[in-house]
Amino acid sequence: MKVGALDFAVAILAGVSCLFMLINVPVWALFVGWTWYFVLGCTPDTIKKCIPPLITGALLAVLAFVLIDILSKTGIDSTFSLTSTIIAVVITVFLLMLSLKIPQLNNSLVSFNAYSCFFVGYAAGTFLPIQGMPALLNAIIWIVGANFIGVLFGWMSIKLSSLSKKKTE
Repeated sequence: MKVGALDFAVAILAGVSCLFMLINVPVWALFVGWTWYFVLGCTPDTIKKCIPPLITGALLAVLAFVLIDILSKTGIDSTFSLTSTIIAVVITVFLLMLSLKIPQLNNSLVSFNAYSCFFVGYAAGTFLPIQGMPALLNAIIWIVGANFIGVLFGWMSIKLSSLSKKKTE
């Protein structure tokens, strides 16, 4: 087994990413974004490719929560808004599937991960509540922001590991 500069760069940046916990950034969402960078090719262009499906997936999850709220008020649910949740998820995931037919959004990994990160993160309240800010907007900033920071950490991993290669050449 050969240990390389990338191994050290990722480990060090992973430790640095924990500092974001001091301001309640959901570091787990950062790691998801970081994974996208590695899975999708590790090029600077990967950052641009991640942004549109990230935004689309997250906004569709926001729409799901808006629909859950609206449908819950209709009285169709008896317990835990389950019926409202099912209807909202069916509608928004169908829209997500349609979005994948658009070339700039055709990245199911990022779209579905962004949707699920936001869905779980918002439902679990894993974002810093800011008084006076609507919870959905607040969650978008923290959870989607963490996903994007993760993509940047992926880019930084490659950059840091390439610095050591330049010094040895």
